[in-house]
Amino acid sequence: MPTIPTENYLIAIQTLHDDEIRCIPARVAELVGVSAPTVTEALKRMARDGYIEAAHDPEVTLTAEGRRLVVALMRRHRIVERWLTDTLGLDWATAHEEAHRMEHAISDTVAERLWVSMGHPTCCPHGNPILPPGELPVPDPRRLRLRDVETGEAVTLLRISERAEEMHDLIVYFEEKGFRPGVDITVTDRAPLNGPLTVELEGRSVALGEDLAAYLWVRPAEPAPPPHVAPEPVAARA
Repeated sequence: MPTIPTENYLIAIQTLHDDEIRCIPARVAELVGVSAPTVTEALKRMARDGYIEAAHDPEVTLTAEGRRLVVALMRRHRIVERWLTDTLGLDWATAHEEAHRMEHAISDTVAERLWVSMGHPTCCPHGNPILPPGELPVPDPRRLRLRDVETGEAVTLLRISERAEEMHDLIVYFEEKGFRPGVDITVTDRAPLNGPLTVELEGRSVALGEDLAAYLWVRPAEPAPPPHVAPEPVAARA
């Protein structure tokens, strides 16, 4: 079984892949919060143990076994987060911190019972997927970062990056401002020279720097269905 530090490295690697960020050792070290020499030694051990590919390319790639382990681990984390927020009423930041401690301790059996008892939720509070056991996530091909949305476009929030969850104040801010999965967002203004975006959601205007908007994954909003028009009544024959 992998150690807790190894599990944390696996989560960091998968998180970078999910966010389409080139997964090099320096990025892994930054996300886990360790030095470059420390992550180098850790990655060597992980390659030896069969969790990552032992390639000369600096980009870190998970093996099939590493991918299987991290998908199960992140699934447990998200189930626990959902339980902590929906059942116990914890805020997002506290739920994430508690789930990070619990994910290494609870069994898959307990996680499955929690998932079933909550009615099989499909995502964590931040929109990251909770799939049935054994399934792998498939990114929405229409997804893009909020920072890349043009002025005037309407989008729907899909998920908040797992990287944002590691920043306590940021995930508190997103929750307080109403950035919840499924909410409709319209980019109403964009300052020049990579300045902040102004977005509207639920009748409120919120300013976001491009760096913060990069943590929010969205897709184009679905067009509203046409209004239902009742058919003309058939005239009765005389």
